[in-house]
Amino acid sequence: MSLSCPTCANSQLHGTTLTDQLPAESCPDCRGAVLSLIHYRDWRDAHAAPEESVADAGEASHVDDNKAMLRCPQCKGFMTKFRFLADAANHIDHCDRCDLVWLDHGEWRLVEQLARSGQFAKVFDMTWQKRLREEQAKRRAESRWREQLGDDYARAKELRGWLAGHPRGKELLAYLFLSQTEGA
Repeated sequence: MSLSCPTCANSQLHGTTLTDQLPAESCPDCRGAVLSLIHYRDWRDAHAAPEESVADAGEASHVDDNKAMLRCPQCKGFMTKFRFLADAANHIDHCDRCDLVWLDHGEWRLVEQLARSGQFAKVFDMTWQKRLREEQAKRRAESRWREQLGDDYARAKELRGWLAGHPRGKELLAYLFLSQTEGA
């Protein structure tokens, strides 16, 4: 069965290999690829490295990400976009009905370490997505504090760490708070 590219619509996908005998279907025009998660799981069992910490996707800014809602090349239903790392601007498109993933040109490079560690399929789990949202919120809050405190940020962060590790940190914090509110 011939599949059409979800990005180019009129281009037919052709068989290809992403890496180390991992089969996919790619578009000759946009060079994106459809990957079956069934094929990925079989490949992972044979080729995956031990699970390890996944590095940041530093090249994410160099890879274009299709922002449009894509239709699955197999069932024509809408695919859902999933973030794979908190700092990555790119999203992976997934059809949960067909268990297919669309990778825009260059995105495999961004997720390959995740795939080799055996964690790629976890990206589509709500627990993974929740952890990424929490991580993003924490980073945004830290960025706001850095902006708001300016030059005092580093010193405040150092003090915060000292208080967190101190056996009477809560009492010290209460004292500091009271001294500010009582005007002493």
